[in-house]
Amino acid sequence: MSGRVPLARRNLLADRRRLGAGVVGVGLAVMLILLLDGMWAGLQGQATVYSQRSGADLYVLQPGVRDLTAGAGTLPPRTLDTVRSDPDVAWATPVRTAYVILQLHARKVAAYLVGSVPGERGGPWSMAAGRAPAADDEVTIDTVLGDRHGIGIGDRLEVMGRSLRVVGLSHSSGFMLSYAFVTHAALDQLTASPDKTSFVLVGTADPGAVAGRLSAQGLNVLGRDQVSANNLTFATGIFGSPLRLMVGIGLAAGTMIIALTAYTAIVERRREYGIVKAMGATRRRMVGLALAQTVTLAALGLVAGGVLFVAGRALINATRPQFAVVLTAGAAGRAVTAALVMALVAAVIPARRLAALEPAAAFRSAS
Repeated sequence: MSGRVPLARRNLLADRRRLGAGVVGVGLAVMLILLLDGMWAGLQGQATVYSQRSGADLYVLQPGVRDLTAGAGTLPPRTLDTVRSDPDVAWATPVRTAYVILQLHARKVAAYLVGSVPGERGGPWSMAAGRAPAADDEVTIDTVLGDRHGIGIGDRLEVMGRSLRVVGLSHSSGFMLSYAFVTHAALDQLTASPDKTSFVLVGTADPGAVAGRLSAQGLNVLGRDQVSANNLTFATGIFGSPLRLMVGIGLAAGTMIIALTAYTAIVERRREYGIVKAMGATRRRMVGLALAQTVTLAALGLVAGGVLFVAGRALINATRPQFAVVLTAGAAGRAVTAALVMALVAAVIPARRLAALEPAAAFRSAS
């Protein structure tokens, strides 16, 4: 291979502007794949953040509900008494939720309002500053909402027609929604419907036995992993297909760019390749020359894609912090695999051109 790579590399470098355009084009395709893969990983983390961080082993939900996207629930207060009466329940606490639209700086902002009992589970799990709400006129918001709209501790936030004082900022951004935390009683007042809750969080050392007994009493009980999986299914069911389609478009675009760049370089330098074939180069070597060009271009594009990804992620974090972009080892591996696939597929056309090249091409005009 050492005798093949320099010729392929030299021909690629013969027109540096075309090479630069090809590398940037492939880099953009790789960047698109990395960003979409990172957004997919971020979506998965954000869609399950509450169910994974609330500390509950079991969730008692209203009948027919399978995840936490239902918003307001209709569980009666006696549900909590039934849960707490089980001998293996270590703790149980009600949580009430609702989707709200906040009017901030002449803009409507969607938020997921969570009401919990002060001092119990279900409220903010990671504080950046301040504290969780303890009174019914207090609210804790996530840092993304606070940073984007200039809201800090001590400010007033109007929620469902009522002014609440911000007492804390939390690390709790959800997928496309900001979390805001109030007391359970405050959400009862805001919705004007007391004596109800959305779900009950349950802590236990024996979730299987507890779930069985509570289910036998007619309650809808799901484990933490079940709720997370259902939340993820709901989110990915909406956004999964478009993301996969865009990844496919990026892969196809990168392949076409590599193929076009390599093919053009071969066509323009066919006289040199004709000399190589006239000197006895085998079909296998000619195919290797084409492959060396596409692999080199893909490798350069992969590096460029990594640089562009870092810049793109920084831009997204600055302008749209509600969309988490997470770079995982799996995503990096898939990007390398995608670049290799693009190189191999793109090598087909120029390889066939070189394999069919006649040695007489060496004696013709290079035009």
